[in-house]
Amino acid sequence: MNDAPMTKSCLWWMPSVHRFSPRHSLVYLVPTFALIPNTFSKALLFDDLYPCHPHTSNTRNAYVRLYARPDAIRRGSGDYALHITKRLIEFYEDYFKVPYSLPKLDLLAVPKHPYAAMENWGLSIFVEQRILLDPSVSSISYLLDVTMVIVHEICHQTNKFLPLTMKWWDRWLGCFSLSGFEKQRFLTDVLHEVMLLDGLASSHPVSQEVQQATDIDRVFDWIAYKKGAALIRMLANFMGHSVFQRGLQDYLTIHKYGNAARNDLWNTLSEALKRNGKYINIQEVMDQWTLQMGYPVITIMGNTTTENRIIITQQHFIYDISAKTKALELRNNSYLWQIPLTIVVGNRSHVSSEAIIWVSNKSEHHRVTSLDKGSWLLGNINQTGYFRVNYDLRNWRLLIDQLIRNHEVLSVSNRAGLIDDAFSLARAGYLPQNIPLEMIRYLSEEKDFLPWHAASRALYPLDKLLDRMENYNVFNVKMKYILKQVATTYIKYLQCSLISLVLSRELRREVIMLACSFGNKHCHQQASTLISDWISSNRNRIPLNVRDIVYCTGVSLLDEDVWEFIWMKFHSTTAISEKKILLEALTCSDDRNLLNRLLNLSLNSEVVLDQDAIDVIIHVARNPHGRDLAWKFFRDKWKILNTRYGEALFMNSKLISGVTEFLNTEGELKELKNFMKNYDGVAAASFTRAVETVEANVRWKMLYQEELFQWLRKALRH
Repeated sequence: MNDAPMTKSCLWWMPSVHRFSPRHSLVYLVPTFALIPNTFSKALLFDDLYPCHPHTSNTRNAYVRLYARPDAIRRGSGDYALHITKRLIEFYEDYFKVPYSLPKLDLLAVPKHPYAAMENWGLSIFVEQRILLDPSVSSISYLLDVTMVIVHEICHQTNKFLPLTMKWWDRWLGCFSLSGFEKQRFLTDVLHEVMLLDGLASSHPVSQEVQQATDIDRVFDWIAYKKGAALIRMLANFMGHSVFQRGLQDYLTIHKYGNAARNDLWNTLSEALKRNGKYINIQEVMDQWTLQMGYPVITIMGNTTTENRIIITQQHFIYDISAKTKALELRNNSYLWQIPLTIVVGNRSHVSSEAIIWVSNKSEHHRVTSLDKGSWLLGNINQTGYFRVNYDLRNWRLLIDQLIRNHEVLSVSNRAGLIDDAFSLARAGYLPQNIPLEMIRYLSEEKDFLPWHAASRALYPLDKLLDRMENYNVFNVKMKYILKQVATTYIKYLQCSLISLVLSRELRREVIMLACSFGNKHCHQQASTLISDWISSNRNRIPLNVRDIVYCTGVSLLDEDVWEFIWMKFHSTTAISEKKILLEALTCSDDRNLLNRLLNLSLNSEVVLDQDAIDVIIHVARNPHGRDLAWKFFRDKWKILNTRYGEALFMNSKLISGVTEFLNTEGELKELKNFMKNYDGVAAASFTRAVETVEANVRWKMLYQEELFQWLRKALRH
């Protein structure tokens, strides 16, 4: 791009010098820069977008500007993004002890883009709904989503503090070197989420070299980014955070204005450890985690003949154990990891100090002081390690008893980690189905958000596996058991005034969501009343933080007129966050005709933005009344969908996963395999994961569904 008409605006990746040419009546925009950057976009030309000059934020060494539609700027929808970006840059400057090296950072909000966001040298591009928020209608959960997208893109800018170039397939190291530290939401939103993906036999190592263009989709996915984040978190924990931080500072200084690869980082961190009297070969440890797919499950067994002795084993964790016999690589490969296993021993009144055991063999014997018949043992403290921990049944029952008697003896992160491990181990067949359900009986006394959120995320896929059962009475047993655990806390939060703390608001929202999702009558009545009041008064009095829950519940319970009302509001609102939740609420209907209508409308770009159409299809697939409709729509429209999203990283994989993840019958599995044959090679990795997921769903129903219901019936009789 050499010039731009005066009616247009142009953004470069670096500050521009404006020059006027009388002969052509054009404004020439000439970028100025000291370093030649490697970047995706050099410049952007656009209409009707004006810089947020009155809201420009100045950091200590640079200025930050946000460009968006004028009406969004006037409403202050970009204020939060500017504020958090300034804070993030200054945080990185303090953490790395070096200044941000560019003179500016521009944030550009656009209506359409193939990705949620994309970083460039001094110029990051965002889809509007990923950066703009209206304070009058945006919920806490929406604010957190916006924050995490901005954090992700600013992480990509971190090499601008001391510019260095990594081999581009190792960029996950730079992106997530800091995000998520000491943040509880990291557990549920990053660690637990990526361990679901990485627990498949079709997973891949986090570090892979790219030989050809078709390898790119395989390299840049959530396993690379989120697993990378989890591994760096584990590394920082066993190194010690201050040592890790100094090692990172050394690494950036040594390779200033140069080229670096992951081994350069590992070697620098090893040297940092040596200076503190610790001798761990970081490269040797981390290569096992980054160059092997998947992760281990540690099993800790008490020695029945000798106190203070335990047997620790490790094996590759796979959700569908039968997949190990099908995959040639898994049959021929003996996976081993060097595992930093942190442990504590406790009883009803006392918990020991934390100790670390390095596990590197398939099976090891260890002595643990203070471990007697009345004591429980807990491994992977605060779930800082990237692995799961299983125990003998006696230890599981002691941990459950501890949670019921006094759950606060265990930290919030430990409680959330136990819930996630128990449900995942049961889902994969490593643990009886009743153990996780017995564990969540303590939740009626739980006052912290994170364990509730972990339980909610674990119960959701279990619910989806069972929500189309022909025997409604059996399905109802599951509903009653879960509601029994939710009811006490739901009543408490109805009686409390709105609490100002973010986590308390999040917990209140989580409990209301569970109550409405699993059929609490009061929750359903409240949602219906709030929707009806909005329609009759044309005043929306629904609290911001539960609007999505109320909208969805109201649409599912009430008639077609409510659906049409929400559809009208979707078209009339200009608030980005409100538009998003209104559209998703339309997918909650029990009316299959309305769901089919919405699916067909989703491909009309004049009605539904391209990036929102994927969410429509996925949310219809999550609705038990629409799952088969979405699956058929996906197959019928695949050529259109693949043309639209096939070139966009994450988009196709998100769509394929979202439509197929809860298919669970032999017939649906056969349909998926036949569909794959017709489109051989297209999105092959995503379809392979989809087949494995559906096979695991079918296998779980065949092997464990009846076991689960027998226990539930028995539990409800007591």
